[in-house]
Amino acid sequence: MGLSFRLAAVKEQIKKKKVPQGGARRRSRRIVLLKKLDSKSCGFEKIPEDIFMDILARLPAKLVTRLKCVSKLWSNIISSRSFTNLFLKTPSPRRLCAYIMNEEKQSEFALLSSSPDPYSCRSVSLLDQDIKMQGIGGYIVNALRGLVCFRIGTRLQICNLTTKQHVELPMITSTNIIFREDDGNPWNYFGHDSVNDEYKVLSIVWEVGEEERVLKSEHQVLVLGPGAYWRNTQSTIPPPPHCPYTQGFSINGVLYYGAWFGKNRSVSVVMSFDFASEEFTVIKLPVDEASPNLMIYGGKLAVFYYSTKSLASDGSVDLWIMEDARKCIWSNKKSLVLPISKMYFVSFYHMRMQGTSRSSEVRLTYAKFMRDQPIHVVTYDLERNKMTRRVEISPLRYRFGVTKCLHMDFWEDIETVVYLET
Repeated sequence: MGLSFRLAAVKEQIKKKKVPQGGARRRSRRIVLLKKLDSKSCGFEKIPEDIFMDILARLPAKLVTRLKCVSKLWSNIISSRSFTNLFLKTPSPRRLCAYIMNEEKQSEFALLSSSPDPYSCRSVSLLDQDIKMQGIGGYIVNALRGLVCFRIGTRLQICNLTTKQHVELPMITSTNIIFREDDGNPWNYFGHDSVNDEYKVLSIVWEVGEEERVLKSEHQVLVLGPGAYWRNTQSTIPPPPHCPYTQGFSINGVLYYGAWFGKNRSVSVVMSFDFASEEFTVIKLPVDEASPNLMIYGGKLAVFYYSTKSLASDGSVDLWIMEDARKCIWSNKKSLVLPISKMYFVSFYHMRMQGTSRSSEVRLTYAKFMRDQPIHVVTYDLERNKMTRRVEISPLRYRFGVTKCLHMDFWEDIETVVYLET
């Protein structure tokens, strides 16, 4: 009914609208293209291609994917890069996703989501929807533009949770480094090159010598698409040997992640990687800590530090904001106090705080999760000094065996019609 109403409205507008003289040839070509959809007249032949794509972009992703079966022409339009980008830009319901894995047995996991409800103003999100998908598992590298990257050992998978499609990437090979998987090798990041409109995976392997010193590291990139393969990055100046230790955050096509140098991994820095130029940059930290936390604050990279003791006692957090990445200029320290006592936690000890992909937001929860207890997570906006969301997950005793260690990742998922090819 909704689609029929839109089509009727569009047809009426086209009757009243005159084609400009300069654009007659371009618009005529689009109309002829759509005439081939059916030999019989059904009204579609009068809809310009750009309006036709705009109508499709307002439909649910699962329905759009099924419409590829109508004809080869429809399939080409829906699979085109211009349409997939248009679909991502069209406002659509978002859902909060959680991936919970048994670190002692990675084949045991739960993939949950909240119900996508654009009209809901509830401050509490219940993650009670199961996402069934075969062939996935391991650790989550990160989620991006509706796609999720998983790592199982040295194998990588890219998944579209909307269409339930997933592809396995070629195995990572290294000719110069013999790496140990038990040392965290390899480490991966999944990002988007907005200049060339390409999805890329960055892989880093390193070799450790005496005194835990990083002797050398190797950096490879895979561009997602037909015939995908690993190659060395195109950086003009190779980065110094380093070992990554944090998940990454992308800002305007630039990836930021924490890394260690030196013996016993004593020197901590921030590394940046431009997905377009594939250049690395070393950024010195504003605080001398072994492993500070990264986040996005006001659209900029930020570093925050807290101790579990200070967080539990008075909710104090220290924050530094990157003012100029090229000159390594950070803002002065900002000391914040979070209202921990009002965040519905039973105990304020053994808590952890991590950055999110949303600007200025951090996520607070317990450092360890028990399968026989409900899981509570709070999202807090440091810039607005406001709690923005509470998440509740029912006990997971029936999903996991006896375990003391559950690993959890959260992200906001959006629908996408991207078709994955390798």
